[in-house]
Amino acid sequence: MADFIVVGDYEPRPSEGMQVISKTLVDGLRAAGHTVQVVPPRRMSLWLVRLVIMRPGRVVFTHGPGTGVVLWSALLRILTRARVIWVATRPDLRRVPALLTGRRTAHVVIGNSPRPEFLRCAPQARFSQKFIGIDPERLGARSSDAVPWPELGTGVPTALHVGHLRHNRGLDLLVEAKRRMGDRAQVVVLGSPTFPPDPGVVEELVAAGVVVHREFIGNLAALYGAVDLYLFPVRSEAAGAIDLPLGVLEAVACGTSVVSTPFGSLTAALADVPGVRFAEPGDYADVVVTTLLVDPASRQAPDGLPESLHAQRVTAAVLDVAGVTS
Repeated sequence: MADFIVVGDYEPRPSEGMQVISKTLVDGLRAAGHTVQVVPPRRMSLWLVRLVIMRPGRVVFTHGPGTGVVLWSALLRILTRARVIWVATRPDLRRVPALLTGRRTAHVVIGNSPRPEFLRCAPQARFSQKFIGIDPERLGARSSDAVPWPELGTGVPTALHVGHLRHNRGLDLLVEAKRRMGDRAQVVVLGSPTFPPDPGVVEELVAAGVVVHREFIGNLAALYGAVDLYLFPVRSEAAGAIDLPLGVLEAVACGTSVVSTPFGSLTAALADVPGVRFAEPGDYADVVVTTLLVDPASRQAPDGLPESLHAQRVTAAVLDVAGVTS
C-alpha cells in the first residue's frame, strides 16, 4: 500500500501549471521517503473500486478542485477512511451542483488564499494557507549561452509570454501592445506543445507580428534570461490560468521583470517583490510600451523567488496535514 495516493497528471516533462505542481509534489513526497501511487484524474472512475479495496490512508488531489474533485472526495469519505487533501491550484467551485455542497469532502484544503466556496464545498475542512509555488532549481541556469531561438539576443527589446494559446488568456492585450510598438520591440509567445491552440489564436498573434513557438524548452532560465520583460495578460474574470500562475513565478525566479494583470493571488504573493508591475487590462498595453520602450530604466530585476513561493513549502504542508513526517 502506497503512503499517498496523488490524483493528478504526472508528466516527466510537464508543460502546464497543474502538471508542474503534480510532479513537484510527487517527487517531493518520494524524496522524503514516502511511496506514492499516481492516479490520473481522467481515470478516477476506474480507480474508485480499487481504492475502496486498497483502503488508502491519504488521498491528495492536485487539480482544481472542481465538481469532479468534490464528487470523488465525497465518495471516498463514505467508502473509505482516507484522509482527503485538496491542493487548490485552480479552484473552480462556483458551478458545483447544490446536491454536492455541504457534504463531508476534504479534511484539509491547502491553497493560496481562503475562499467562500471552500466552506460551501468542504464545510468541515481545515484551511492551510500556503502559496503554491515552484522549485527554482528545475528552471536550469540563467547564465547558459543556449538561447533557444534566433530572434532573441538581437538587441531589440523583447517581451515574452508562456502559456496556453487560448482565447481566455488575454492574448489580445499582447496583440495590442505589439501593434503599438511595431518593429521597435518584439513580443514572443511560447505556447504549450501538448495542448492544441484555440482556432484563430495563432493566426491573430502572427498577423500582429507576435512570434509564436510551440515546443518543450528544457532550460527555461536561458529563455527568461534572454528577454527584457515577461508579460502575463490574463483577465481575472476569464479564469484562464491557475490561481498563482507559474510563468510569473518562473520569471521572478530568473530575475526577469514582469508586467502582469492583478490575476488570482499574484498581487498578494508578489506585493513586495521588486521588478513586478501590475496593470489593469484597460491600461495593460500602455504599461507594457512604457516599461519596454519609453522608460526602460524603470525596469528592475527581481532578486529571485521569495522563500514563501518555493514549492517545497507545499510538500511540507501536505506532510504536516497528513500526519506524517519527512
